[in-house]
Amino acid sequence: MKLLKGVIGSVIIVASLSIQAIAASPAEDKAIETIADQSLQFVKVDRRQEAEELLNVFSERFLDMASQGNQYSMDEINIVTIALEDAMNAVQDTEKSNQEAVNEMTKFRLAFDAVSHDKSPLWTKMRGQILEAVKDTREAVKNQDSVVFHEELNRLLNIYNILYPSLKIDVTPEKFQQVDAHLKFIDQYRPQVFSDSSEQKDMASLEGQLRDIFDEAEKDDTDPSLWWVIISTGSIILMTLSYVGFRKYKAREEITFTKKKNRDI
Repeated sequence: MKLLKGVIGSVIIVASLSIQAIAASPAEDKAIETIADQSLQFVKVDRRQEAEELLNVFSERFLDMASQGNQYSMDEINIVTIALEDAMNAVQDTEKSNQEAVNEMTKFRLAFDAVSHDKSPLWTKMRGQILEAVKDTREAVKNQDSVVFHEELNRLLNIYNILYPSLKIDVTPEKFQQVDAHLKFIDQYRPQVFSDSSEQKDMASLEGQLRDIFDEAEKDDTDPSLWWVIISTGSIILMTLSYVGFRKYKAREEITFTKKKNRDI
């Protein structure tokens, strides 16, 4: 499903009035960040139509800003627009649970924050969650509990899926590729990692690489006013979703942003 393009129509629901007011703010940088924040909040309370409208406004504003200068690199534009498209698809897909939509919206929100702020990116607040998932996966291997191993590894991969665009934006290519390669290997060769002690060193290596990434990103103090954006992400850890979404995202990584399909409101 392609993203919608065009201006919000003149006849819209009452909720759209506040959307237009936000989009019309003269402080463009702050306005577009507010749009991204509000769209996430709408999805959290299962108000998908309002979230979709805001995402359409965000898309227009983001592309306008991207075309006006060198604020974003081409890689950043590509990464954010793919995350935006995934978020829009999740919001529009009635077969997806609301939690799945929240996960995709969080991924998009973190990616946009990563291109908007050089210091204290919001994705660093998920350090504890991903490191805990690595630890629990290692414990399952140590205890030779196959069921828990697959559950915890799926949880780890789901968290990584949410962080993936942000890491690609903020982390050096070498460090990003190291982590990405380790996770690919562990996922592809689950039976060997679980049963062969010589392969289990990859889990320890992965944990060290992730710690290095977060340590580097957290050298600056985080702005406390931004923390609220991540407040409800703890619930995403409880879900054991399939890894299909992550693979689909990576397969479409080089797809450029397409024109959005007009939709009646």
